[in-house]
Amino acid sequence: MKLNFLLLLTLSSFVLLSRAQCPFSKTSVTGASATFYTAINNGNCGYEGVTGALGPGNTMITALGTKLYQNGAQCGQCFKISNSKNNSVVVMAIDSCNDAGYCQRANHFDLSQDAFSVLGQTSQGVLDGLSYVKVPCQVTGNVKIMMKDGSNPYWTSFLVYNTKVAIKQVSIKLSNSNQFIPLTRTSYNYWPSNISGANFQIKIESIGGEFIYVTIPSVVSRKVYDTATQFSTC
Repeated sequence: MKLNFLLLLTLSSFVLLSRAQCPFSKTSVTGASATFYTAINNGNCGYEGVTGALGPGNTMITALGTKLYQNGAQCGQCFKISNSKNNSVVVMAIDSCNDAGYCQRANHFDLSQDAFSVLGQTSQGVLDGLSYVKVPCQVTGNVKIMMKDGSNPYWTSFLVYNTKVAIKQVSIKLSNSNQFIPLTRTSYNYWPSNISGANFQIKIESIGGEFIYVTIPSVVSRKVYDTATQFSTC
């Protein structure tokens, strides 16, 4: 996607509340495995090209096995994966791995070839005996939100990206309401809403319990808002 299709706008308002809890455990999950794949662009998490405007900006990425992907809930989460030789790599989840076999294991990562090569030789095909922890993503800049292509005054769908901490919930409050309505995340990591009107507010909640509030004056397809802030990490 070309950058000139994205318009970064100045927010009319935002608020960041204190973190409720640290979302990252120091205890490693063991018994993980990894394979690798090469078609790493256009993953199910909606980030399009990995080095494009919506992507992580590098090729250290992973598709998650079906059980780990959790129907899109782990999109944008970063994982530090280690082998028994204490080699480790940090990758961002941008896709799902649904194939029969390894992808159906409880803790399986289908890594980019670059990430896989840090942990083993590609000639091995599959790596067992790995461990991992969830970690903050080392992104630069602020949290951003984009309205999906095809958005209009009666329907839109939001993509939240460039976050250090994964997103737990997105909610919307219309201008004539005092109540935020929780949206439901799709398996491809967008948050759709049948809206009506303009000047609505979006509440973005991280898995750490922080909130960012964004006021959007109107719906415009593929328009991007820079929230001017970033979630904190522990």
